[in-house]
Amino acid sequence: MAGRGATDGVALRGRGAGVIAITNHEHLFAPLQLAGTTLRNRIVQAPMSVCYADPDGGVSDRMVEHYARRARGGVGMVIVENLAVSIAGRQLPRHALIDGADRLDGLARLAGAIKAEGAVAVVQVVHAGRYAGPWEEYAARRRLAPSAIPFPLPLGEVTPDEATGDELREVVASFARSAELAARAGFDGIEIHAAQGFLLSSFLSARMNARTDGYGGSFEHRVRLLLEVIAAMRRAAPDLLLGVHLMSDELMEGGWSIGDAVEVVPLVEQAGADFIVPVATTFESLRAPANAGLTARPNFQRDDSRAVKRAASVPVFANGHVWDPQTIEQMLAAGECDAVALARPLLSDPDWPRKVRAGREDAIRTCSCDPPLCLQTQMTGTICSAWPSELQAKGFIGLADAPDDGSAP
Repeated sequence: MAGRGATDGVALRGRGAGVIAITNHEHLFAPLQLAGTTLRNRIVQAPMSVCYADPDGGVSDRMVEHYARRARGGVGMVIVENLAVSIAGRQLPRHALIDGADRLDGLARLAGAIKAEGAVAVVQVVHAGRYAGPWEEYAARRRLAPSAIPFPLPLGEVTPDEATGDELREVVASFARSAELAARAGFDGIEIHAAQGFLLSSFLSARMNARTDGYGGSFEHRVRLLLEVIAAMRRAAPDLLLGVHLMSDELMEGGWSIGDAVEVVPLVEQAGADFIVPVATTFESLRAPANAGLTARPNFQRDDSRAVKRAASVPVFANGHVWDPQTIEQMLAAGECDAVALARPLLSDPDWPRKVRAGREDAIRTCSCDPPLCLQTQMTGTICSAWPSELQAKGFIGLADAPDDGSAP
């Protein structure tokens, strides 16, 4: 395991590495020191839910192949899509779980496959909270939230359950348990999902959190659960890299704002965070008319990344429809961020890093479908319309689909 003080992944390893020439993207391909671990470059596979897990929440062969292939493509870090810390916090039918020792074999295979290709292996963890799976199994479960405030889902309006003190203590314990399991499985790091309206971010928002106890009301009380989770995870796995996927702006009147995010940054660092990934909006705010088309705008979270970076002393990863290598190079050179987290660009073309480094940007396979096929196929396992037809039929791009010269299949 590459913990604090380790230096895994400086060289670009894997098949095809010998044919790559350095171009003028000097900042993009510079190593990044992160709490004692070295990333070989500033390109991060962002945690994107492809939902390749087995129905019982176990790691599947397809899941291992998918992430190992992105590592072979040349990224410095792979952040695996969010794994639920408990069955009650699961969102989708093929949502992987990190909730007990029986998951360790699959998790270890996944971490090992990523690291074997030269990337730092990180896993994101989540409790979906009010967005917990709306399928039949959940009819009898409590849908946890800070307060019982109705909100819209595609199936209709839902009123979640106000979490009790005992339930919140179990939530903190489940996140701590996930950190211990990630360390035992050989991951280099873990990232907490505190964005998009999932449980931890819902406590941050005065729109979603109307509690009058120690977890609601004032700013200090609303951020308490997130800080308790970070501290508990740091105690459970002190040698792991620990990141926070932080809601930067809810983009709703009366909700969490970029000013709030900037204010919480030093508290998140003090609690034990090693890096921060700012993420704007929630699933609810994306449906607001004022935010229509927001995520289709290039680099729509750039201002948030800048603001968080100015407030932070730990590395900040930019993301949000970022895909142009020249723009990314400019952002890194200007000190707006320390790395860039790419989701759909790497789903479409795992060899994005190799092609950019070789000066073959015109050969990058890009995502252009609307509505995105990746989201339409999420319930059964994501595919991308930019893939060749034979890979769409196969259902994923794995290690066998990586040509020797580093070009895309």
